[in-house]
Amino acid sequence: MPKHSLQQKLSFNFNLTPLLKNSINLLSMPYDDLLVEVNNALKENIILTKNTKKTDEFYVNNKTNEDSFAKLTFKESLFSSLENQLPNIGLTEKQLNIAYIMLENLTEVGFLEINIEAIIRIYSRKHSKDQVNIQQCEMVKNKMQTNLDPFGIASFNTQDFLLLQVNHKGNLADQSLIVKLLSGETDISQITEIQRCNFIKVVKYLNKTPADNLGNIQNSYIQPDIFINKVGDGWRISLKKLPAIMLNKEYLALRKQIPDKTLFNEHLSIARGLVDFLTYRNQYLQRISKALVAKQHQALDKGLEYILPLTQKQLALELDMGESTLSRLIKNKYMDTPIGTIKIQDLFSANVGNHAAKSIQHRIIQIIHNESIALSDQKICDLLTRDRIVICRRTITKYRKKLNIPCARYRKLFNLKLKNNDAKK
Repeated sequence: MPKHSLQQKLSFNFNLTPLLKNSINLLSMPYDDLLVEVNNALKENIILTKNTKKTDEFYVNNKTNEDSFAKLTFKESLFSSLENQLPNIGLTEKQLNIAYIMLENLTEVGFLEINIEAIIRIYSRKHSKDQVNIQQCEMVKNKMQTNLDPFGIASFNTQDFLLLQVNHKGNLADQSLIVKLLSGETDISQITEIQRCNFIKVVKYLNKTPADNLGNIQNSYIQPDIFINKVGDGWRISLKKLPAIMLNKEYLALRKQIPDKTLFNEHLSIARGLVDFLTYRNQYLQRISKALVAKQHQALDKGLEYILPLTQKQLALELDMGESTLSRLIKNKYMDTPIGTIKIQDLFSANVGNHAAKSIQHRIIQIIHNESIALSDQKICDLLTRDRIVICRRTITKYRKKLNIPCARYRKLFNLKLKNNDAKK
């Protein structure tokens, strides 16, 4: 490479975003935002290059890599974005023709507004010399749902989309029960309170539609940064990896040939900083995850009602890191766990005596749900004391209000109304 070529490339105007200059903001970035920053740096800083010896495995489905679908920009239309992606998901010419019919019949939020029989009729009109069957259409629909961005595109409705997400995750507690509840095979009144809470928790974190609208498309499907799986008696922890980056040795070797190294050194400093930062981030997220699994494995296995008292300050001291650093690292980040996708922050809870505040709140919910007559806050306090949970009545009242549960007087009135209505019938 001629000497002037490198100097010429370096002379281009290069400005990193303020986020990339500020490691504090980078620490708290969720995966998707940080991925944008890394990809921007790879485009703009010639000292950086991808490490092709490493593959960017994504734990969920191992399909996303450096050539995966570009993140939808806010100005793209749903149709044009999906149309650009279709040739890259391994469809035959016949399957592509089916897929285009589906694209033409999507609602603004990404649902398919016609059934399979209608797709077959439209295909027959357009391709009179060829025929398709239900199985062929279903196969194309499934490929589109799981391989296009946004995820779940071409689902028939919200129920179909929720079922797709649950089956796609594949590692949820009560997985088969959740599928039966969503499909209507089992009624929610037939399950236990713990199962009901887990079901609500799972559905809460699922996306309700594949896309928001045509003019402002964002995939709101939550992308976990960390994946926790129970394997036998142990646990496996995986991070969702960013593109592996390294310094470009070819350009480093030409450093001596550049008369004015000021701009080169600026690029080099930024490149080294980003490489070091990503290494630091991954190492500390791994350490934090291991510590949380060790301390909160019961909650991760059975539900958040089993959470133990643990503050961010306590964990930071144990890991020999600053509390503010730990707080930034876990901010806006999610874990994919056997009980569903949860915020990492959900695994921390303040101490109330020897118990976690969140655990006590779950216990209050259970007591009120199972009460035959409306219990006062003092009575709930007495019941918790019998369970060796020492807590004052005022704290019970505070938690009850936080949980949006009415006081005993209103709960009693509600129960009386139900009984009167039943009596009239």
